Amino acid sequence: MPAQEARERFAEVVDACYERIFRGAVAVAGDRHLAEELVQETLVTAFKKFDHFSGNSSPFTWLYGIMLNKYRDHCRKKRLLRRLGFVRAEQNRMEADNARASESVLPDELASRDDCGVLVEAVSRLPFKMRTVIAMHYFDDLPLDEIAGVLNCRVGTVKSRLFNARKRLHHTLKGKLKDGAESDVPRS
Repeated sequence: MPAQEARERFAEVVDACYERIFRGAVAVAGDRHLAEELVQETLVTAFKKFDHFSGNSSPFTWLYGIMLNKYRDHCRKKRLLRRLGFVRAEQNRMEADNARASESVLPDELASRDDCGVLVEAVSRLPFKMRTVIAMHYFDDLPLDEIAGVLNCRVGTVKSRLFNARKRLHHTLKGKLKDGAESDVPRS
């Protein structure tokens, strides 16, 4: 594929997938600023590797997998910085950025901004594997088989992670949502 044609095809893929990838990054990272960085790094990597994209999965699935790998890299780096004692300055910067960027990217169906905050906090406290399947299934509306493809695991594993994540969320959110919304929390 000629370079110009490849750039145009990549631009089409980005246009089609950007919003969903960004929503997924916000849901997984729990931080809008970090999500922006993850998506930017994802697109840079995808552009460099676009000629290697085989098409065995959808472009969205491929980009989502890259984004998850970028998030894992970020977590590894953060753990290393914490061990070396450098995290406090970075954490203060991120808290200030989050205060400025308080706009939330969540589905319209959520009842109130307060409930959204409670839900986002609860999801962000889930272990990475559970948080990822919740984000992909509920925020990105991905079917279980596509989630399994992105995570390179079996559909049964995805179902198990969803079950356990919903169970934890139900326990965590019980009585915390307004207007009886706790009844909307998926039960295990």
